[in-house]
Amino acid sequence: MKKLSAKIAALTISAAVCCSFSGCVFLPDEETILAAPSVEQADVSYSTITAKKRDIVDQDINTGIIASQTQYNLSFKEQSGTISKIYVHAGDKVKKGDIICELDTSDLAYSIKETELKLRSAQLDKQILQEGGASQAEIDRAQVEVDLVQMQLDALYEQRDSAKLYSAIDGTVSALGMGVSAGNYVNQGDTVATVIDTNSLYVAIQPETDNYKLYKIGTKMSIRIDGELYDAEVFMTPDEVVASDFEEEEVIYEVYDPDAKEDAPDEMQFDREHVYVKFTGTPPEDCVGALADTILVLDERKDVVVISNNLIKSIDDKNIVYLYKDGKKVAQEVEVGLQTGSLSEIVSGVEEGDTVIVR
Repeated sequence: MKKLSAKIAALTISAAVCCSFSGCVFLPDEETILAAPSVEQADVSYSTITAKKRDIVDQDINTGIIASQTQYNLSFKEQSGTISKIYVHAGDKVKKGDIICELDTSDLAYSIKETELKLRSAQLDKQILQEGGASQAEIDRAQVEVDLVQMQLDALYEQRDSAKLYSAIDGTVSALGMGVSAGNYVNQGDTVATVIDTNSLYVAIQPETDNYKLYKIGTKMSIRIDGELYDAEVFMTPDEVVASDFEEEEVIYEVYDPDAKEDAPDEMQFDREHVYVKFTGTPPEDCVGALADTILVLDERKDVVVISNNLIKSIDDKNIVYLYKDGKKVAQEVEVGLQTGSLSEIVSGVEEGDTVIVR
């Protein structure tokens, strides 16, 4: 009986120990509910700008090279030869009549001197006949000899003088011909130097197709060179070129005059793809050949609220700008006025001083 009681006690103790290790309790306490972890929302930061008033201008800008309407390509018209001296360089200013270039005439020097002596001899022969009481026929024959030698000498003088090339106008040497330098040979008719009239400079431009109609003869605009603006106007358009082409086609014949274009400038050639804009004031010096912008003002507003186009969002067919007000991002509908490629006038919805969210 004692042994049985001992076994029962041992089993009871073992069960209690097992229950203790397994976490099992016969009368558990009420379960405690833990609160959810508390998370604070971080403040949102924005990049912003302050709306300001300024001027906005819609303009059509094109780029071209400055050239001259009046250009002389100077050449030796009567002879070829070796250049003995070139008196100018590209960029030099010249006056009408200034010498540009001279050919080597050393071979002429002896011929001229010899012919001058022959003329003197013929004149003396005539004088002797006159003083010696010769007949009129003999004196006349002597005069013929004088005249013949004089003609030979004049031809030599003309050849010597034509070996010098002079400027036809007051202007600027824009360029020298290919290979023009002392010691080089130049052919008759080859361009030695180009002289331009700097009082008739222009820029030829090619606007976008839809913008050609904006340009009419006499349209006022500006030419910009190195940030400086100069007054200008349109003096030739594709429409006028087309009209003049038709007029030229009606010409049946022309009378050729070989002396008509002596010392005349090369005619300016217009084409149907360009608009031609000329300076109406004094252009800057030494600008020929430089790049320049032509600026045609289409519309402008002064002292209005202006923001970048990329800050205006199109939502449900409405123009929306995001403002920062009272610590919050606010969508604000705006009315847009004049627009350029990068800027917009805000007619209403944004006031000067408002904080505009960039991102």
